[in-house]
Amino acid sequence: MKSTLLRLTMGLLIFAMSIPTAWAQEDSFNPENPPEPQENLRYRVSVVADPAEAASVSGIGQYFEGASVTIRYSLKTTGFVFKHWTLNGEVYSTAQSFTYKVGTEHAIFVAHFDFAPNSPSDPLASDEYRLYVQSDPEGACSFNIDNGKKVAFDNYQLVTAYPNQNYDFLGWYENGQLVSENISFNYLMPNRKATLVARFNFNPASPADPEGDGTQSDVQTTQTGDINKDGVINVKDVVAVINRCLDSESTELGVYDVTGDGKVDVKDVVQVINLSLNQ
Repeated sequence: MKSTLLRLTMGLLIFAMSIPTAWAQEDSFNPENPPEPQENLRYRVSVVADPAEAASVSGIGQYFEGASVTIRYSLKTTGFVFKHWTLNGEVYSTAQSFTYKVGTEHAIFVAHFDFAPNSPSDPLASDEYRLYVQSDPEGACSFNIDNGKKVAFDNYQLVTAYPNQNYDFLGWYENGQLVSENISFNYLMPNRKATLVARFNFNPASPADPEGDGTQSDVQTTQTGDINKDGVINVKDVVAVINRCLDSESTELGVYDVTGDGKVDVKDVVQVINLSLNQ
């Protein structure tokens, strides 16, 4: 049975790899038959801080053309001064956060900071304390406030986490205790310094992305058939499904059950081949 399945799937694979060239040659002689539009094409938005230890950032992900993405940073520590954002090497914005409309190319945003260890001291008033915000795991989100912000005792401070793609929010914790299940809430400042931790679960198969403040749209975290989650469906994904079919001891379905029929078989291999041809 395994050998029959292997011969069949490998035959399909070889056939699939030979089709695009033949089609390209035929289509080149038929100007009235334009290629199908790539409606499911996504573009990667990368967001980083320079240096990395200066700030947390959000907006990272893969989006469809026209999607609105909130790009944001929040300082991790004092001693750094924000300069500007660059987009693909060109100065783009001097704001802490802004909305970017995804075009037809990949985008790399970099938040640039200067290290200023000798900057003037920032004394606290008699009734002020530092409020620190952290994410668990690190890099899962950015925040609406800078880390170590001064907040007056007995005052409320709105704290909001802006998750990066594929991270599900679990709650806000203080000293290991859950204090809020809302991604945005008003924290009453005690008469001491305080640290709030936003906890997340990494979920690459999440069907939706709660990215940022809700302005993101048309987000797809994992494309059906993208077995290795590298953003494209190709021969590597076909081979991965073939290997899963041949592994009789594995009961895992997950991303391998492309057809959604509750099993992994040659139908899933054929489906991935078809998806790779339509990219």
